[in-house]
Amino acid sequence: MLNEQLKRQKVKSIMIDNIEYFDVQDIKDNHPDLKVDVDKIMHINDIALIKADGVHVKTEFDKMIKQVFPKKY
Repeated sequence: MLNEQLKRQKVKSIMIDNIEYFDVQDIKDNHPDLKVDVDKIMHINDIALIKADGVHVKTEFDKMIKQVFPKKY
């Protein structure tokens, strides 16, 4: 995704060394239509952050898989 798309969806972000990172926990908690590429998550000061290119819109396949294999708590 693009930085502008995530900003329009009001995903929390922070600038570090002129690079914009987005809060992974905010995406998980408040944006169920988005998924993150776990290989691209960075931890800075114990906060999980990701660049916009590691965030994607969930596909119909993703939604179907989540229904077939729900999270076990």
